[in-house]
Amino acid sequence: MGTFGEYIKSALSSIRNNKGRSFLTMLGIIIGISAVLTVLIIGDGMKATVNSELDTIGATSVTVSLDYTKTDKTFTYEELVDIEESIPDIYGISASLSAYGTATAGRNTMNINLEGGMEASIESGSIKMVHGRYYSKTDVEDSKKVCVLSQTAADKLFGYEEVVGRTIEVTAYDLTSEFTVIGVREDTPMDVAFASFGEDATVIGNAPFTSIADSFDMNISKYVTSFSIYLDSEDKNEVLSKARAVVENKMGLRGEGAVKVSSGYGFDSTTNSILDIITSVVAIIAAISLLVGGIGVMNIMTVSVTERTREIGIRKSLGAKTSSILVQFLAEAAILTFTGGMIGIIFGLTVSWIICKVINFTFTVNPMLVLGVVMISTAIGLFFGIYPAKRAADLDPIEALRTE
Repeated sequence: MGTFGEYIKSALSSIRNNKGRSFLTMLGIIIGISAVLTVLIIGDGMKATVNSELDTIGATSVTVSLDYTKTDKTFTYEELVDIEESIPDIYGISASLSAYGTATAGRNTMNINLEGGMEASIESGSIKMVHGRYYSKTDVEDSKKVCVLSQTAADKLFGYEEVVGRTIEVTAYDLTSEFTVIGVREDTPMDVAFASFGEDATVIGNAPFTSIADSFDMNISKYVTSFSIYLDSEDKNEVLSKARAVVENKMGLRGEGAVKVSSGYGFDSTTNSILDIITSVVAIIAAISLLVGGIGVMNIMTVSVTERTREIGIRKSLGAKTSSILVQFLAEAAILTFTGGMIGIIFGLTVSWIICKVINFTFTVNPMLVLGVVMISTAIGLFFGIYPAKRAADLDPIEALRTE
């Protein structure tokens, strides 16, 4: 055959003459392409949905810590305030200092973990007030003995939830101090889990870390080696770079590599990495069907060569070149897989759209992904069409003409 157009025309004619077999050949490719595309689109939708949910929390956080192997310095309250004022575009910072002991309210006594922080810790996204208020900057500055209890803590200690204005006695490290409840926050899964440990059941409260230090004789400058910065997720990368420089300058640690800065609550890069791994593993499993589809193409094309042996012999005896026979069969395989790939893409997009709507995931399509799938489907046809095409091209015309 003379031109590439004639090869395509001949391949299309062969496909039309064997519609049923051609469809069955394409079916494996259709299923494989649609399965891979569906998995990848749902994976992208899952990542977009998770990141969107994290963004709606409002604030994310960055953790700054001092490497104890490189420095023995710690943070004082005054240094923390100075650092907070030196970092722009943030909601605030919060150091943490906890006291574990027992809390007594009336006749009820429970184990308690009193988590100390600064006023900006309410920006963590996990604290939602139900009654009263959260502790303020003034409470932190003045080391006021106030606290916020979880709903579970209030119920366990007092027997009811609205306990604003009541007091609890907290004993830790052989010291006892009285705290006034100024608010009740919504339970988190951790509150419920800790309160369900039987004899070791523990309730959780929040208080200014300065109050905890003052109440239980804990030196802030001895215990505080890290803090969290709360900020809008869009500003995270900029704050990450600024925070290290600010802390190194304020603490006199420039060039020592003693300041570590890492993403905190946002989990964006970690979450995306985990979701990427899950999506990739499932996509690889789905891609096995593409391999099966490719083997199907090779089998059908091999059968086609066997059935058309006499035709090939006639054409070669009339002067058809070996390369012409090879290109014709490769074109036939490529057309089958390309057509199957296009149908698979349409089917995959439809199925993934339906699934995303049902499970409320964001439906997002990467054009490069679709292009890649088209190229892969065509490449499969060429790869698995090589053996039958070469077999057809290498037939001896005399032996082929003898075939009945």
